[in-house]
Amino acid sequence: MPKPKDLVELSYLSEAVSDMSFLGLMRLLESARAFNQKNGVTGILLYDNQQFGQIIEGEHANVMKAWKRIQEDKRHHRVELLEIREITERNFPDWLLRFYGGETLTRDYPALADMVGGMDKHSLALMNKMRESLS
Repeated sequence: MPKPKDLVELSYLSEAVSDMSFLGLMRLLESARAFNQKNGVTGILLYDNQQFGQIIEGEHANVMKAWKRIQEDKRHHRVELLEIREITERNFPDWLLRFYGGETLTRDYPALADMVGGMDKHSLALMNKMRESLS
């Protein structure tokens, strides 16, 4: 486990090149989860109206590796770094995708609840705060 001084949190916004289908989001999530698990990166990915907001956290070198991968991903563009900061503990120890409509999916498919969630008030507030920082 990395020392607390090695932990960083990176946040960014980007725009999907095209509207993501549920299957497209699941593929993206599964790919991200596999990479992040291998590299000790956690966080949250928010999706609403073709806009992504993401916070990733972990050891600095691994977060930078994930950031490079994110910047090279052709499924989105207008990638804008919001902040990189040191943290003493993780805020999102379990990887999660949140988006509008996700609560319906988790109700209909409870097995997805660990991976997918609807936009709760905290996630919506976080997404709005991220959007405001670009204004």
